[in-house]
Amino acid sequence: MNEAIDFATASAIVAALPALGVERIDLRAADGRALAERIVASSDLVPFARSAMDGFAVRAADTRNAPVTLPVSGAVYAEAGRAVHATGTATAIATGGAIPDGADAVIPIEDTIVSKDAIAVARAVVAGHHVFPPGEDAQAGDELLPAGAVLDPAGLGLLAAAGVASVCVYRLPRIVLLSTGNELVAFDAVPAYGQIRDSNVVTIAAELRRFGIASLEVASVADDRAAVTAALARALDSADLVITCGGASVGERDFVKAACTGLGVEFAFRAVGLRPARPTAIGRRGAATVAVLPGNPASAFVALHEFVRPAIAALAGRIDRMPRIPVQLDGTLHARRGRAYAAYCRVRFRDGVYVATPLANQCSALTRLAAEADGFVIVPADGRDLEHGDAALVDIIRWDRVHQRIDAAVRT
Repeated sequence: MNEAIDFATASAIVAALPALGVERIDLRAADGRALAERIVASSDLVPFARSAMDGFAVRAADTRNAPVTLPVSGAVYAEAGRAVHATGTATAIATGGAIPDGADAVIPIEDTIVSKDAIAVARAVVAGHHVFPPGEDAQAGDELLPAGAVLDPAGLGLLAAAGVASVCVYRLPRIVLLSTGNELVAFDAVPAYGQIRDSNVVTIAAELRRFGIASLEVASVADDRAAVTAALARALDSADLVITCGGASVGERDFVKAACTGLGVEFAFRAVGLRPARPTAIGRRGAATVAVLPGNPASAFVALHEFVRPAIAALAGRIDRMPRIPVQLDGTLHARRGRAYAAYCRVRFRDGVYVATPLANQCSALTRLAAEADGFVIVPADGRDLEHGDAALVDIIRWDRVHQRIDAAVRT
């Protein structure tokens, strides 16, 4: 096997994967998608002056000699239609109502004394008082969202207000997940002696759906070179991203990388200087990307988050790396020169800082690590051990659990 490249370089390669093609979709289906176009306002948003209060539209000049009494000559509500204001009067108006022609200010109802047909105004107002001017949100030609922006509910609302009915976005990847191993049986099966349930395929499939994908096909493949090659060939013809789990190392039945090479996959790297995910590889054939993950559950989970998650984001035209936060270490972690270490940990907030406690057993074959961890302490590859109280960095995989723990501590 080629020498493993360093973790940072591998991460940069993944983040630089080219985005897939684009498609135009209905705005209502675009939450979480990355814009492939710059969107500008086609007109002022909103193109007319509106009342900011329930009250009375007036001509400011008519209040110059306040206190004054103004007869109420009409009413304007927040609805279609254009009204005309009579000089020397007040027009009742609702919040959001279009300022009638001839008026230039609004007096809130609580600042008046209302009689049957008139209002008493105690203080003069100036033009623009409690008026939303035209184009306050945006003016025609203003950029609403740049290309590459990831749409969220607030952004969708902005585009909806501007009358944008559809958007051009980057496609989400179609994924094929291949799980290899003669020892694996379905999660709902009873394993024979020497067999284990395939938890990886359940975990990975669930995480992939969280990452944002177009479709997912899952298949199990025996540790047989012909079978692995055939499954990979089918996957490469139909998927934007092929993910394999297992068969990634250098054992007698580790066929995946050799089969990929035989099918024309060119690997950007065949191993990475990161434990426990060293066998991870990323390659390309034509427009298809291949991510080869190790089979041990804890190793596969690290590789999934550190490499597959950003790969999916890059293919979908966006950036989605795990948040990396500074922490104080509550424990000791041993470094290995030349290879970074992603150590599973739990995170809490104490005395104004985040504190990371490494989990006790970091064995790569365990499934409990991923279930119990909030993130990974990243131990650099410089060979320096991290000691209790040292500053460190953690890649967070479950902010929700960290926040729940903080909330629980505050309540107690």
